[in-house]
Amino acid sequence: MNNQTPYNLKTKTKIFYSITETGLLMISFMFASQLLFFMTDFLSISAAAAGTMFLITRIWDAVNDPMMGVIADKNNSRFGKYRPFILIGGIPLVISLVLSFTDMGFSNVGNLIYMYIIYTLFGMAYTATFIPYTTLIGNLTTTPAERSSLSAMKGAFQALGVLLASIFTVPLIIKFGGAGEMNAKGFQTVAVLYAVIALVIFCITFFNVKERNIYTAENTYKINWKTFVNVILLNKNLVLVSIMYFLIYLRMFLNNSTVNYFFLYELKKPFLIPLFMSILAGVNIISAMFVPRLATKLGKKKFTMAGMFVCFLAYVGLYFARGAALPVFFTLTTIVALSGSIPYLLIWGLVADVADETEKNKGYRADGLLYSTVSFMNKMGAALAGAISGFVLTAYGYVPKAEQTARALAGIDILMFIIPAVCMGLVVVVMAFYKLD
Repeated sequence: MNNQTPYNLKTKTKIFYSITETGLLMISFMFASQLLFFMTDFLSISAAAAGTMFLITRIWDAVNDPMMGVIADKNNSRFGKYRPFILIGGIPLVISLVLSFTDMGFSNVGNLIYMYIIYTLFGMAYTATFIPYTTLIGNLTTTPAERSSLSAMKGAFQALGVLLASIFTVPLIIKFGGAGEMNAKGFQTVAVLYAVIALVIFCITFFNVKERNIYTAENTYKINWKTFVNVILLNKNLVLVSIMYFLIYLRMFLNNSTVNYFFLYELKKPFLIPLFMSILAGVNIISAMFVPRLATKLGKKKFTMAGMFVCFLAYVGLYFARGAALPVFFTLTTIVALSGSIPYLLIWGLVADVADETEKNKGYRADGLLYSTVSFMNKMGAALAGAISGFVLTAYGYVPKAEQTARALAGIDILMFIIPAVCMGLVVVVMAFYKLD
């Protein structure tokens, strides 16, 4: 598909590239796990209104994400095609994080309008950072094994970001709040801290990772609806990978957005939140050591399907074990984390494979457009998770800062276990139709 000699990346380059994932995931985790809770319990915004906001603000991404992919593909600055956007998008991204967790003292309606504006800014900034950064994989190496290795390391640093955030977020919110419990001041201080850390990380990648000129200008595409239809809508394997990505992130963000409610109101053990989230994230770091090898040996498709089926069974087990002894509950949590880590660690290698197939069939590279499609599905998973969480909590009678009814707890269980189990089962079905392996 190109005449370049296969290029093996240095471990140092892989680390400097992948570390940005840690910064992105610290920010993403803060939004996914705390924003709904912050809005309902500290800004007095109803769960249904918050859920509607998560969904509506993502409509713009249907235009914004592909547009960003095209912009990145067409960019040819002296700093590289994709690398400059790590800072161009990263700076407004960290600003939006701080603003999202700042109580401006508005009325309930004013708070909701404010959050619509800031959350939209966050979505645009995340797109401007994430799409070019992820697309950069294709401009670092053409070797499939190296792509899988880089994707796995990227996934490991992603897990590191979630691990750090899951361990420290809630304790730091309480500590910086100064009152021995969560309050608005604590949320804002942690947001500022994560913003500074993330910005430093983005600079590390920007100044230490250089793109290689793998593809020539002749391999670009024309911007029109025909290209959009051929590259995205009629690209079967891309559609399947995108659906898989949507489902695995819907599952992840549902867990993130529900974890506070589950441990605070149902188990009444909020101190276990860091442990639960640490297991989900920490296992990914361990998995990164062997997932690429097993994927190469067994095939990405079969390996992913097997992992998702095990994850489905583990979620069913968690639902029935939620009132059991904690060792049983956390053993099943570990199985969920281990099996569920597989697609996270392989996803960007799959997209790179689709990009190669697209070039082979169409005669041009469209990496930014392809990665932007998958990124859009990521954000749709996050948006729908927030919307579903808000709607289900409202429908089942959730009342902030109060003893919850059995019906409200049932709604929390649906969000925490049942819907994630369904998502994992659907991934098995979707991957059965995937043809690149």
